[in-house]
Amino acid sequence: MAIYKMVGNKENLEPVPETSFGAAGVLERQDLQRILRDQPEVLEEGLVIISEEFGNWQDSSRRIDLLGLDASGRLVVIELKRGETGAHMDLQAIRYAAMVANMTYQQVVDACQTYLEKRAANGDIVEEDAAENFLREHLGNTEEEKQTVHTEIPRIILASENFSKELTTCIMWLNDSWLRNERLEIKCIRLQPHRNGDEILLETSVVVPLPEASEYQTQIGQREQETREQSSGRSQRIPDGDVFQENIAKSQEKFQPGLLRLYDAASSLKESKLVEFSTYINPKGDYIRLELRMPGKNQFLVSFNNLLHKGGRGGEISFWPGWEDAAPESLVRIGDLIGPATSNSGVRHRRLSRSRTSDYLNDILAVIKDAYREANGLPNNGAGE
Repeated sequence: MAIYKMVGNKENLEPVPETSFGAAGVLERQDLQRILRDQPEVLEEGLVIISEEFGNWQDSSRRIDLLGLDASGRLVVIELKRGETGAHMDLQAIRYAAMVANMTYQQVVDACQTYLEKRAANGDIVEEDAAENFLREHLGNTEEEKQTVHTEIPRIILASENFSKELTTCIMWLNDSWLRNERLEIKCIRLQPHRNGDEILLETSVVVPLPEASEYQTQIGQREQETREQSSGRSQRIPDGDVFQENIAKSQEKFQPGLLRLYDAASSLKESKLVEFSTYINPKGDYIRLELRMPGKNQFLVSFNNLLHKGGRGGEISFWPGWEDAAPESLVRIGDLIGPATSNSGVRHRRLSRSRTSDYLNDILAVIKDAYREANGLPNNGAGE
């Protein structure tokens, strides 16, 4: 996309010609890397840098240009190229992502502490807990036990003056096949310099994935998953809530009022366009889960479960991994309401038969609504406070 400047008395537009970093005398490490290190928001809003030239592994002289955390606390490998093709960036970044995958929280803290000490001006003292405080502030938490950093599958951002078709084809394939189910992607950001007299202007644009293409691919992935499940003769996922509603009557009578309240609350969220329904059914048909999905996304924060077997279990609210990222302000309050109950798969849950759930059900449902408002970028009412 060309850049134009208005000339005269706003009479017409003149193009600002493109240039190259080489022609403009911009160096890769001394200039480009330094600028993006100090202003990572140029690459992505909410991105912070925790290390530069990171290479904390044995038997390798390789270094990650910049290592960061995104707004959700996920590790981000950032690779930069001054050239016009981005040659070999993809393979190099994937190697780096593999090397830092599953870093422990303490390793992240140590890397950040080393980075802050190196960045400190001569004579400045960096406190021992500087990195802890930096991460806590970035993640918006005030208590140590609430820190959540995701390193299991690092994100990748490639920033270059341009990208070859070979590279972008490779990245789109990786995004569409390997990373789709994790709701992640490798992002390619073009950094195009322009010359305006003595000034150098920098135009940034996301080449891969295009926002509309990313959402479309997510929807395709969800439909493909539903089709596979329905044709397998095993589990099924149906894109509505009718089956869940119909099976409430099959539950024990004492659980039916609670399940109806869950369904009514879910329907209210759907009418407000805060959620979309999908219903998961296990192979035996005795476990039915109403998933409250984010509109247009293959992600749900909460599900309502209608358990038709093992007579004493008539319903359950489950809070799935990932809700801390999507709505940290709202759902962090759930902990006090539902207690520590956690399944073997890491899902936090509460059965309707538990006194804690029945006593606080109105509060729990109010906080769930706040969480989906927050995840949709809307202000919440703090109803769970």
